[in-house]
Amino acid sequence: GGEDGDYTLNKVQMLLLHCEKAFGAAKGGEPPTREEIDQVASLVSTITARDMLGDSPAPSDRIVQYTDVYDGDDYTICLFQVPKGARLPMHNHPGMHVLSKVLFGELSVDAYDAVHQSDANGQAADSPPFEVSVSVKNDSWTENGKAHYTGPREGNIHEFRAVTDCCVLDVLAPPYDFSGGRRCTYYEVEKRHDGSHWASPVRCPPDYITRGVAYAGVPRDVPQT
Repeated sequence: GGEDGDYTLNKVQMLLLHCEKAFGAAKGGEPPTREEIDQVASLVSTITARDMLGDSPAPSDRIVQYTDVYDGDDYTICLFQVPKGARLPMHNHPGMHVLSKVLFGELSVDAYDAVHQSDANGQAADSPPFEVSVSVKNDSWTENGKAHYTGPREGNIHEFRAVTDCCVLDVLAPPYDFSGGRRCTYYEVEKRHDGSHWASPVRCPPDYITRGVAYAGVPRDVPQT
């Protein structure tokens, strides 16, 4: 509301402005401050399925649906619609800040931290296992929860399993770079007899299939200030 000509931003436009401030090119490669991340997280926590999905129908089959909301050089905003029983297999986020919010449904999440930070970056599928510590195990994330933060060190390797049909919003900064150093690596994690956990890089699991779906939520164009 307010004066004539005043422009009210929707949640997605506000999110783009907050992400630009925290992660955008104007930062000149400076890492985001905790305060900037918290500001993005506070906004992500308020976003609903209607903001992002409009009235688009839920997937009718059992394939994970992926939607690009915004795909830039400095950050990416995307949606995963995950049918009950499906998963986003154990994977990493090398050098990345990630904010995740369940928009509907329930996820069960396992997350691990690399014990030695040098192990946390990209790994070839045939490289040796490395030790990880448990960050969370069978953690329940629902639409009633806040945004969850995954940092370059905190919970950087994680798996999402859909307890019910669900949708998760992800903000990734910087995005994956498959030609550069930020590749997505998949893992199997095993618990050894001494109680330690070890992550082995593996090829993308054959049961993990995604389908790209066009964005159908509220407008994404950000007015020039």
